[in-house]
Amino acid sequence: MKRVLLSLFIFLLSSPAFALDLETIRFGQHGADTRIVIETSEPADFKSFILPNPERLIVDLPLFVWQAGDMTIPLNPQIKNVRYAVHKPGVSRIVFELAQAKTIKAAFKLDPLENGNHRLVIDLKPGGHTGIDTHGSLNTEKVALTTQNTGTLTPTPSPVRGKKPLIVIDPGHGGTDPGAISPQKIHEKNIVLPMAHELKDALEASGKYRVKLTRTTDTYITLGNRVKLSRQWGADMFISLHADSIDNSSIRGASIYTLSNTASDKLSAKLAEKENKSDIIAGVDLTHEDKVVVDILTSLAMRDTQNQSRFFANLLVDSFKNKGVRTLPNTHRYAGFAVLKAPDVPAVLIEAGFVSNRTEAQQLSDRSYRRKVIGAIQTGIDTYFDKTL
Repeated sequence: MKRVLLSLFIFLLSSPAFALDLETIRFGQHGADTRIVIETSEPADFKSFILPNPERLIVDLPLFVWQAGDMTIPLNPQIKNVRYAVHKPGVSRIVFELAQAKTIKAAFKLDPLENGNHRLVIDLKPGGHTGIDTHGSLNTEKVALTTQNTGTLTPTPSPVRGKKPLIVIDPGHGGTDPGAISPQKIHEKNIVLPMAHELKDALEASGKYRVKLTRTTDTYITLGNRVKLSRQWGADMFISLHADSIDNSSIRGASIYTLSNTASDKLSAKLAEKENKSDIIAGVDLTHEDKVVVDILTSLAMRDTQNQSRFFANLLVDSFKNKGVRTLPNTHRYAGFAVLKAPDVPAVLIEAGFVSNRTEAQQLSDRSYRRKVIGAIQTGIDTYFDKTL
């Protein structure tokens, strides 16, 4: 069944002509060696390499339409899972999760079969590896830059084939970092953790999703590790839960944030600055953060991910208002939150309200009110995946 996942976000750009179909993927075992054969409708350059911890074979191809259907898992004793996504404009990426350490023995293209399909063959052999041993001639940076300049519309990444979408919920703060504190001495960390558990329960009860929490107890996790966890788990969506505070105790209402280098207003800028200092509060030196997180905004892949995040945020705004959750004016806001910087995971930060407002602090401490907020979030998630899957 053909499932072309066209982006709903870059609607001002022209629709592309998809030149490449990925028709099928086949696997074979020859002694200790594993063979992967990828059939495509047209000849295509490729780039392949191994990534360790966990062990993965990465194959980059020009943007394709997936025609291989839902792949049965396990596909091969040496292949634990297969997923694909748009890696950057004009480039699709296939990730093969490996059961053990492998190296690429050979990677080459073959002439087309009688059915016209062209073949990419990758042979893997057992053994560890050092560094990235790249095979193939595809220049993904050049393709991405060319695609960006010509305004080609890219399809949205898909969840792992054959699995329910994975939602990662991130309860802010925790442990030595209490977050915002209300006049009644209610700590933000003690609001968002139960809210995260309740949202997890609601999503899992629907039968539509898999859900993980970045923290399940009153512990502190660095901002960078929250991002890393969502990527290591293969998240299809990342939701960070918070409750704000401000000097003006009369201000109340929820808001939804997506990533931007430029904050949408002074309040957003101050909030992002405060949240990003959480690691300093917990005694963590941010200057030694993982380079993947530090350099994340330089990646072209961020452009597509940010568009998806904004689309999801706008759906949440509509859902909050329809469910009767009080919101701030200009509910969808932008700021440079560190936890939103994964290059390949649509992400939002939800400020469920202001604990500096006495009434809202009491509401957020009440499970029945949190149920209303959770219902709005769940509706937004359902709508997002209904429109993108």
